[in-house]
Amino acid sequence: MALTIGSFDGVHLGHIDVIRHVIAAAMADQAQSALITFEPHPRCVLDPANCPQSITTLQEKLALIEAAGIEHAIVLRFDRELASLSPQEFIDRLSAVMDLQRWVIGYDFAFGRGRTGNAHWLLEHGHQVDVVPPFKVEGRELHSSEVRRLITAGEVDQANRLLGREYAMAGPVEAGEQVGRQLGFPTANIGVEPNKLIPALGAYAGRARAPEGDFIAALSVGYRPTFGGTQLRVEAFLLDFEGDLYQRRLELRFVRYLHPDIKFPTTDDLVRQLHQDVADTRRIVSR
Repeated sequence: MALTIGSFDGVHLGHIDVIRHVIAAAMADQAQSALITFEPHPRCVLDPANCPQSITTLQEKLALIEAAGIEHAIVLRFDRELASLSPQEFIDRLSAVMDLQRWVIGYDFAFGRGRTGNAHWLLEHGHQVDVVPPFKVEGRELHSSEVRRLITAGEVDQANRLLGREYAMAGPVEAGEQVGRQLGFPTANIGVEPNKLIPALGAYAGRARAPEGDFIAALSVGYRPTFGGTQLRVEAFLLDFEGDLYQRRLELRFVRYLHPDIKFPTTDDLVRQLHQDVADTRRIVSR
């Protein structure tokens, strides 16, 4: 078995590059490809104050890993007991359930208690190791932290370049206050999974994938400040759609940031802006 291990949060272009190396190594060895990931993110256990929000939920991550062609994706629950294992104890556990022929790891990979296991340690202990060099975009090494920073800043078009796809959030459509419907812009509010990374507050051009198909969508992340809202909403107005999405699952994809979450002096001002957002969204996403 050719194996790689990591958090793989976001399954960005750098992760896809590692996965390609694993698949190539497995084919060369006439073996199977495998990937181990962790839930939750190790930092959430070892340094809870700096627990990163998830670019991809576990379900999203596994779907992307499968689509990339990995044969076996294994999720290990990360806890203090797992973190306390020495490198050899960790490998003994893996070897008990799989035939480890080759490791394919990132250049900065470390494992075991105190991060004392690495490529050098594996080679010293007789393992076959392929080290994948850092993946660079425009000369800069790609890390999940940079993708997270861009999304949090609303720079979703830049984040999408690093992800190799559009940033997405999905969830069931929940009942709202029908404010959008009264304004002529009925929106679908989605329930957000715990710890899922939420983009900067504001309006976005995007898309929505509903059971009925794919639609251009004007997206909003915010508190509805014009109406004194206090609850964060992630919602979508689907262009050219008629129907009821309540309790259906909806995936929203963010294409480009339009403007901040604005408190308008009057409802008429808000409606004017909504018309502009819809026109801008149609122009940007159609292009």
